[in-house]
Amino acid sequence: MTTSSTKRVRLSQPAKDVLWSESGGHCQNPGCRVDLHAFVDQAHVAELAHIIPASTNGPRATEGADLTETERADPTNILVLCPTCHTMIDKGPSQYPAEILRRWKERSQQARAIAFGVPVFASRAEARAAIEPLLGANRAVFQLYGPLDDVFDDTRADQWSRHVVDTVIPNNRTLLRFLQSNRGFLTASEKETVDIFAIHVQQLEERHLEGTWTPGSTRFPEEIESIMKGDT
Repeated sequence: MTTSSTKRVRLSQPAKDVLWSESGGHCQNPGCRVDLHAFVDQAHVAELAHIIPASTNGPRATEGADLTETERADPTNILVLCPTCHTMIDKGPSQYPAEILRRWKERSQQARAIAFGVPVFASRAEARAAIEPLLGANRAVFQLYGPLDDVFDDTRADQWSRHVVDTVIPNNRTLLRFLQSNRGFLTASEKETVDIFAIHVQQLEERHLEGTWTPGSTRFPEEIESIMKGDT
């Protein structure tokens, strides 16, 4: 019996630079996040871990059997992990399917964006001016297509689902980054509102992007609509 394999494509140095920058030099497993800058014999301890393996008989291979050699070597298919986490995901592929690993990568990208890719505004007024258009766009989507009690309209529901994915979720991510990066401007009660909003954002994404419908999900906190209005 023979097994097929795929020739491993070497990553270019620019691709490696992108991955290192994306990880911020930390393990991209959100439950680990160990600093990978430690050097051993003049080499850092980071390892490049494929989500879908380079070979067609590696861990999680069946989840991406149609990927080409080039696609398997693309940075979007690779995580930066510590040696322990790399070993863990490859020895337990059923516990760590591609979906979970892609979520790790996305969360790491979001953390980097919060740390370095979002402006810190000069005042509450400036911050409010930046978030108002995002709130307005989301508000319009909800008013036009949002769920209504005792109204079961398939067309409205389909429009809602589409606009949540195309508009509301991206806007929510940007809103959350703006609010978290400018947390110093928030009052104590506003910080509590943002923390609730963060849970709502996560659960909304789980419902509409992953199909995880958990009863009792956190509703959108209405206080977000007026956040950062006025001086503290």
